[in-house]
Amino acid sequence: MQTLESPPWLRMLQIVLGGLCITLTLFILAYIGPAILTIILILSVILLAVGIERVSIGIAMRRSSRGPSLTNIVLGLAVIAFSIVLMQFPIFTSAVLVILAAVALLLNGIARIIHGISNKTSRSYRAFLIGVGVISIAVSILVIAHPISFGLVLFGIFISIAFLIAGIEMMAIGISGRQRYLAQSTAAR
Repeated sequence: MQTLESPPWLRMLQIVLGGLCITLTLFILAYIGPAILTIILILSVILLAVGIERVSIGIAMRRSSRGPSLTNIVLGLAVIAFSIVLMQFPIFTSAVLVILAAVALLLNGIARIIHGISNKTSRSYRAFLIGVGVISIAVSILVIAHPISFGLVLFGIFISIAFLIAGIEMMAIGISGRQRYLAQSTAAR
């Protein structure tokens, strides 16, 4: 892993986009109840900012390594496309995503219960696995039954926390001025 100095424009972009992500996620967490649609639209703008940042990093990395830069550009473009779809159909897209996540949580809960029953370790560990499985199943059933009123609120809280962390990371990288990524050394060629 090689650490290189980021170009000034990339540092400024990371600081501004990180600050935008932090501000918007704090707004979402403060007003989560009455503004689900607004939250979804703000989250899609945050996704757009994250996608632009990924594409920008990919462009900045092109000089040092080909593979990771192309990956960043493609992933950034995919995030941008997803954010645009989310802006166009916010409730439907979000409900579908929440239901898919709830189904995954349901399957995970069933797997934990099976693992807890069949595991031959201590009783407390088995009870923990079964308890987590039951909670996972209960939450997933609630989300599947009420994807908009319960699932989107829960999703909004969790995704806001994740974007808050991403915004802090963007700002920290922009402030430090160093971008870390893999680069092939010229001696290895």
